[in-house]
Amino acid sequence: MKQQQNPSKIEQRLEPIITQNWELQNILAKTLFKEQISLLGNQLDKIDQNSNLTKDQKQYQKHLYQQQLFRKLQLVVEPKSIPHINQNIEASNPELMLYVLKEQLLRDLNIEVLKSNKIKSFGLDQVIRIFSQDQSCFKIRNEQLDYDKIMEDKKLLEFHLVDFTQKLSSSLQIPIDQIEILGVSKGSFEINFLIKGKTYDEIQQLIQNIPAAQVYLHKYCNGKIEYLAYFDQARVAEEQLAKSSGIILTSDEFNPKYNMKWSNFKEKEQRGPPDHRYDYYFPRGCYGFGLDIKKHGENQDWIQMDGNPNEWRIMYHGTRQKFVNSIVKNNLMVGVNNLYANNDCQDEFGNMIKVGNGIYFSNDFNVCTRDRYASYTQVLDKQFAVIFMIRVNPKKIRQSQKMKLKNYFVVNESKDVRPYRILLHEKKRDLQFSFFFIFQMKYYSQKLKYNQLRFLSQVKYQKKLEVNKLILTCQDLILCCNFRYLYKQFYPRSQFYCIFYLS
Repeated sequence: MKQQQNPSKIEQRLEPIITQNWELQNILAKTLFKEQISLLGNQLDKIDQNSNLTKDQKQYQKHLYQQQLFRKLQLVVEPKSIPHINQNIEASNPELMLYVLKEQLLRDLNIEVLKSNKIKSFGLDQVIRIFSQDQSCFKIRNEQLDYDKIMEDKKLLEFHLVDFTQKLSSSLQIPIDQIEILGVSKGSFEINFLIKGKTYDEIQQLIQNIPAAQVYLHKYCNGKIEYLAYFDQARVAEEQLAKSSGIILTSDEFNPKYNMKWSNFKEKEQRGPPDHRYDYYFPRGCYGFGLDIKKHGENQDWIQMDGNPNEWRIMYHGTRQKFVNSIVKNNLMVGVNNLYANNDCQDEFGNMIKVGNGIYFSNDFNVCTRDRYASYTQVLDKQFAVIFMIRVNPKKIRQSQKMKLKNYFVVNESKDVRPYRILLHEKKRDLQFSFFFIFQMKYYSQKLKYNQLRFLSQVKYQKKLEVNKLILTCQDLILCCNFRYLYKQFYPRSQFYCIFYLS
């Protein structure tokens, strides 16, 4: 093993990243809130010009700045609303919208992604990677250290990073030059770093084979080194398929301007021109990635939402992740032997015709997952399905009576179909709740005078529910209970308590 460097050499190597982290946090602490947003935006632009940072350090610092900027923008007092997007941006900084939306999406998915310059990827993972490519690194978390206290003192920050670098190098028996500190973050005290030339599996093998490494890491971070690399599991099989088919997506196929999420939206609203009004069901709970639509021409009346005569109807098409590339590149293709092909329906002129073969859609994205047209793919500890948001020519939609029962629609030709957004839907778990109801009632009785009765009942209820719906459910159940008779008979003063546990 190479001889360890002395502390002064290590300090020199760490000085740029220490300065970058410490100075920014201290400047922010002394800066007014609105000025912090501008400062972070300016610092993002300057990172690439910082010749003292390595390429990996620059990428990681961009990620940290974007995370901080996102948190600041969430708290803007006088925001400018972005139509149809649950985001706020400062009115003077509309250019921040693109990566603010990206960071919101990634945070909601509980994913930490480090930006890189790679633009080509494959399968479901590329839908996220195309905007924020992953970069692998390691992270350790010391729960005994106070991040805020350390960041107040540059020398203290330097001490902890030098000490960690030296001891990690010594315990793993690797040259100190192989360890590159990318930055620190809050979460107790987190250090993000690279070990050049070593994979995660190789590092784990080193730890298993070296008792000194086990002792040090157990003391420093309970023996846990996290590996920040994402979507590798989802990528492996689909990468081979994409390569063999020759279909590879690039950023040119996407338009981040139309990235969206639909939080706190109502279930539906009326859309369309006067002669083709319809119920549009918002894809609540989905995350949308805008596709480039320039190939459909300069006239974009078809994608407007103003009720113009040429506006096309919004539909959903569920698919498997391996077909994403092909659909984006080549549009949806007409199927054969469709189940409802021989059903009768009306065309745009009121004539009775057969539904025929075509492409299936639904006006409700939930149908795509319910009927398993959109299959879920395991990505780390979560499952995601891909659903295309489509505009279809309203004059060419076919639907029989049987199809109405299923919320199915068919369009016979690809030329009447235009995908314009990809949705990711995360599969929710079925949760079982136990409800405990305590009824505390005071009533009048000639024999007992004022007394108090307490009743306790337990109901197990298994369903996916929101908190406000839980409360409504509790209220419904109490109205149906037998104690209502006592309430009416004795006119008590009553109190109702509801405690629910997740089991």
